[in-house]
Amino acid sequence: MSFLSNRHSVGPPVAYSPARAAAERSGRILVVNWNIHVGHGNVAALLHELSRRESANGYGAPNFVLLLQEALRRGNGVPSPRRSRIPRRIVPPAKGEDILDLAQKLNWWMFYAPSMRNGRLVGARAEDRGNAILSNLPMSFLEQIELPIGVHRRVAVMATIGGGHRSLFRVAAAHLDTRASLSRGWVFGGPSTRNRQAQALVSALEKVSDDGLPLIVGGDLNTHLGVHEASVKTVSKIVHRKRHGLKMTHRSGLILDYIFARLPDDWESGRCVRMHSPFGSDHYPLVLPIEPKD
Repeated sequence: MSFLSNRHSVGPPVAYSPARAAAERSGRILVVNWNIHVGHGNVAALLHELSRRESANGYGAPNFVLLLQEALRRGNGVPSPRRSRIPRRIVPPAKGEDILDLAQKLNWWMFYAPSMRNGRLVGARAEDRGNAILSNLPMSFLEQIELPIGVHRRVAVMATIGGGHRSLFRVAAAHLDTRASLSRGWVFGGPSTRNRQAQALVSALEKVSDDGLPLIVGGDLNTHLGVHEASVKTVSKIVHRKRHGLKMTHRSGLILDYIFARLPDDWESGRCVRMHSPFGSDHYPLVLPIEPKD
């Protein structure tokens, strides 16, 4: 049985733009893909470590684009679930940050779209979770992409990075199902369900690709069978998978997380790196450094 009613028990998407943003930094752009596990991931600690590494390697202060899964949103804007069948709650840590609070604290641009409710709490304690894009660079053309339902509702997010008259590149963040519904084979039907969701994501991305903007996609694809699952191959047809070696990306020992990129030949791009620590999450961040050319 799938959770078809989830869309009626989550709040609306939310975007945040700082009133007075800090000046754009001179260093490289670090694109991070990370499942932050409803506030368990310590975003501030990761940003500090990445900035320290950039400085130690002789680069300037970096710009950041974070492609996040399992971002958390709290508050009265999340409606009561009533009798809807909803996913179980992933309990956030006591100091786990709401995605909007995090954006305001950093004074960064943010776009969040919920996929599903996070348990049955109501009122000011109500929660939903979904995908988010967070950056110290301006963001525009924000879109959400509804994916085919397997077990849970899944909504990917997309945005264009760059301010003023200069659009730099487009990004998307996605989180695919862990399994299929019982009628579609449950765990054994998971790969085909994920591939249907990947096909829908690719179709949406292809519709906006006519402008030729570079494209970066980050995702927790939940590929329990590894990098050879059909969903990985499907996304790779329009954006190349950036290899980070054979290191696991989840504490279970599985490779579930990916960055894909389609970049101009004259852009400098470093190697995709899996961080040494999950920084509190159950997933390890993946980082892709890029240097766009004018």
